Amino acid sequence: MRIGIIGGGAAGLAAAWLLEHDHDVTLFEKDDRFGGHAHTLDVEVDGQALRIDAGFQFFARSAAYARFNRLLDALEVPRTTYPATLTVSHIDGARPVAMPPFRRGRPVWSSLTPRAIDHLLRFRAFLSRVPAFLAEHDTTVTIAEYVERERLPKAFVDDFLFPLLLAFWCVDLADFRRFAAYNALYYLGANLPRGLTPPDQSEIPGGLRVYVDALVASLEHANLRTSAPVESVTRDADGTLLVEVAGAQHPFDHLVFACDAATAHDLLVPLPEFAEVTSQLARFGYFDTTIAIHGDRRLMPRDERAWSVVNVRTDAAHSSLSIWSPSRGVDVFKSWVTYDDELPQPLYATATYRHGLIDTGYFDAQRRLRPLQGRHGVSLAGLYTADADSHESAILSAVAVAERLAPDSARLARLRG
Repeated sequence: MRIGIIGGGAAGLAAAWLLEHDHDVTLFEKDDRFGGHAHTLDVEVDGQALRIDAGFQFFARSAAYARFNRLLDALEVPRTTYPATLTVSHIDGARPVAMPPFRRGRPVWSSLTPRAIDHLLRFRAFLSRVPAFLAEHDTTVTIAEYVERERLPKAFVDDFLFPLLLAFWCVDLADFRRFAAYNALYYLGANLPRGLTPPDQSEIPGGLRVYVDALVASLEHANLRTSAPVESVTRDADGTLLVEVAGAQHPFDHLVFACDAATAHDLLVPLPEFAEVTSQLARFGYFDTTIAIHGDRRLMPRDERAWSVVNVRTDAAHSSLSIWSPSRGVDVFKSWVTYDDELPQPLYATATYRHGLIDTGYFDAQRRLRPLQGRHGVSLAGLYTADADSHESAILSAVAVAERLAPDSARLARLRG
């Protein structure tokens, strides 16, 4: 078949990789680069050239990222691991609570106060119950309902738990309270600490660009086009789907929409046969997040001994992350700055990404889309179509497309394991 793929992020590239040996594949990407949220930026700090992953960053060698790791294995992309330490502090960097409360064998005294110890013990007990909940795969419970059901002390919830969970999405607290608990707790369940040892995370030397470049280089037959935004999708009299790009129409037997739900909705809504699909696509909400790569210590805990890889800063309304890599040896941080009044200085780069608002309706729409996949020559891919909001879900969505369109693919068998 002639298959067109709209979107060159992880889902689109993985779908092209899985399908190209069985079909004639053309991929259209609106930006001038591939990768989507797998986005590595080049910055120079104190004369040192660095590569910083501005978008997607965290993954591990665990079942939660099984297909992604199999893809990296197939591409022979190396990975290293590091301990993912975590600190929660006030917006001004005060009262940090570091997890674990030791750095290089020495205590972080601010994390050994009665208040901090109480938070750490309650958090450990809270984490112990998360895997059983995630195993139920109940996507109908909001995070607010889940926390209320846990009957936790208000001070712990307001001062520590909600600020920590909220920071990973950087949305208004009212919006976050509507998030599905399954998604809000997914990362904690996939990365549980072991006693006083922080969980291991993986990284790709040189950044995620190495993975994206390897995936693109491995595509032997697919036709890849960047700076090619799709203007419209129509159907001719014989049922062929026509994709318009730069005024030219390209005919396809099947289309894979590996873009966000809003873009897929706008392209499909003129076609009446997709009314049921577009009614579900319209239910996916989105918000924008701005990331800054910078060297401003004010966005880190005030006590440098409490610095972690993942640093949460919170006030009464919002929480944000600042990511730091101790191995780099320089002051360079990646911070969520969506709600900051001013950008940090020195500022090396900024990037803005669109994220899904993962409430219970998100998962209900995801479930209702599954039986509609493949009808009328259209498949949907992207993390919003498959499980929680993670890079693994993007790969899972490509696998689901290949299971329908190229079930005997040797590459598909490799990702299935």
